[in-house]
Amino acid sequence: MKKIFFILLFISAGVIIAQEVKPFSHFDIGFYGGINFNETSNIGGDFLVEFKTYLIPSLQLKAAFGYLNTSEPFTDTVRGIRENPNIDSLPRYFVSKYNYENKVYDMFPVSLGFQYTFIQSVFSPYVTVDAVYNFITGSLDTSPSENWTYNSYEEIPDEFKQEQKSVELPDNSFGVMLGAGTSYQLSSKLNLDLRYFFKYDSEIVNTHHIVVGIYF
Repeated sequence: MKKIFFILLFISAGVIIAQEVKPFSHFDIGFYGGINFNETSNIGGDFLVEFKTYLIPSLQLKAAFGYLNTSEPFTDTVRGIRENPNIDSLPRYFVSKYNYENKVYDMFPVSLGFQYTFIQSVFSPYVTVDAVYNFITGSLDTSPSENWTYNSYEEIPDEFKQEQKSVELPDNSFGVMLGAGTSYQLSSKLNLDLRYFFKYDSEIVNTHHIVVGIYF
């Protein structure tokens, strides 16, 4: 995935050289909010800030950053044993069990890409491609804990004595986003934008996104 960033930079440099126009002469800034979901229909939220500049009349270079909250089902059972030998002068063991239900990711993406507009009009349909790097903070949703007590270790069911597996969550990832949308010109400086994009991720679940925003 790292190569994608270099490829995008190389392409943009080639386009700039090839055109007899002054690129980067005008910049747009947009603010977007929406939802994301995966094949299991877990719904998360999106917030993005995007900067765009024209390379040629139909092609824009764009960069963005923001916040995404995404989750995916994850099922596993965690069992634990805790010993407290000072109750009623007898050894007593506390055992507990709970289930993992979802992996939850707070993501802070930084992306670089292109937007190609087919028609420049009141409605302007377009397609996009972006390379993205994600900073991730992960957590696990769990069910309420069930608890039991035993007077001796031998009484504890064998399932609680087995070694428990740890769950590792990624703290970063790479991805590619492919999208399509259309903008609607509200005024000479303000535009409404509706976009769908699919985000392929190297570490976590792939997601569908629907966002709406304004740019000027």
